[in-house]
Amino acid sequence: MLLVVTSMFAQKSIAVSTFDVMGGAVTKDEAEAITELFISELVSTGKVNVVDRANFDKVIAEMKFQNSDWSNSEKTVSLGNAVNANLVIRGKIMKVGSSMYLSSTVIDLNTANVLSSGREQFNSIDDIFGLLTKYANQTIEGLSLKIGDIGPGGGIVFYIEGKKAYEVSEILGEVNWETAKTMAKNFRGGGYSDWYLPTADELNLVYMNLRKIGKISGNSWHWSSSQYGSLNAWGQRFSDGCQDDYGRHYTDSVRAIRAFNY
Repeated sequence: MLLVVTSMFAQKSIAVSTFDVMGGAVTKDEAEAITELFISELVSTGKVNVVDRANFDKVIAEMKFQNSDWSNSEKTVSLGNAVNANLVIRGKIMKVGSSMYLSSTVIDLNTANVLSSGREQFNSIDDIFGLLTKYANQTIEGLSLKIGDIGPGGGIVFYIEGKKAYEVSEILGEVNWETAKTMAKNFRGGGYSDWYLPTADELNLVYMNLRKIGKISGNSWHWSSSQYGSLNAWGQRFSDGCQDDYGRHYTDSVRAIRAFNY
């Protein structure tokens, strides 16, 4: 059985297979229930969404995918392409002596490499439900949002501070400064209405963290919302990062930005 979840921000899909049982730790039905609850906890983090599972079960059956295939990069790549997933979470419920453990790994389907893992000890089946929240967060902890990922509004993440991140849109047009402010404010990427024209400092972060290292393209001058006197405003040239002030009647490129919690 295969479940698939997708990251809201990074737009990465994660396949979650039913937890394997070792040492008679729990029954098959209990393992299925624990897997379902684990996925619910993943969803409750606000970082993943569960998508249709029937099609993915069908793909696994058609490919005759075996447990031993998870370490075969050629087969995991084929599986990832077939189900449009980038990662898979594989879990185990184990009994070793008198101790019981939940253990899981996150595997990159493109390389078959392990990216992250989680483990929790428990004493009985009754204890397991109280630790699933912590366990789910621990498992995906290594998959945090990063600069260059796609934000919930469809923009590219250019700055992260704590649990707050900022995303920037593609170029919306080339207009004068007053129109640029309105254009950014009226942008509705991802259905969000909190987009705005970046300040000079925010625009420089877009340049330094994305344009300078080739994560976005474009060499034109861009407007910021920062004014300089009564007639001028600050802009930045994305070919070399130069910032300067000039007349607000000139025509420059416009990118909108927004902040979001993750």
